[in-house]
Amino acid sequence: MSPTPFEAHLEVTKTIIGMVLTIGIAIIGLVFAWTKRGKAIEAGWTSDVVGPMMIGIALFFVMATMAFKQYQVIELSKRGPIVRIDAQGIFDHRVGPNPIPWSAISGAEIKDISNAKMMIRDDDDKREHETMGVVLSVENASQYFEGDGVLAATGKALGEATGHNLINISPEGINTTAEGLIAAIQAHRPAE
Repeated sequence: MSPTPFEAHLEVTKTIIGMVLTIGIAIIGLVFAWTKRGKAIEAGWTSDVVGPMMIGIALFFVMATMAFKQYQVIELSKRGPIVRIDAQGIFDHRVGPNPIPWSAISGAEIKDISNAKMMIRDDDDKREHETMGVVLSVENASQYFEGDGVLAATGKALGEATGHNLINISPEGINTTAEGLIAAIQAHRPAE
């Protein structure tokens, strides 16, 4: 008898708070650009005022895009779990619309998937920001990626071109941990 499917759902409150903060930063960028626009008109559109105005506009568009993506994730979570691990394989809405079958998965391990380090104050300060997640080794990993936009298409094309075979399953924003994910993988993965 196979175990009950493991499901991890979105932590909606945290996502909404993040979305509101992101929208706030976008508005700050827009207000900054608008105030610089007024100074640009007075100064004759010199680079001293046009440059900061463009920074404000760029900040607005980047943050507005992030807020829209967060909204999409909230809408996606209404359809069901974000991550599901069962006898069929591993399904993560953030990766693509189809599950990754067990036959394609050759390994799974917990690793730091953050790729970001906090500032080190001195030689003795070794603190780092770690985001622990599960890294799957998947045959032809790029075929499981799907998303909209240029960034997703570029990532998929680079994955195909380089033969990159890893997929990160992050517990960030969902109601589980990396340890919970790996335990579910071990419980549901068929014996070889």
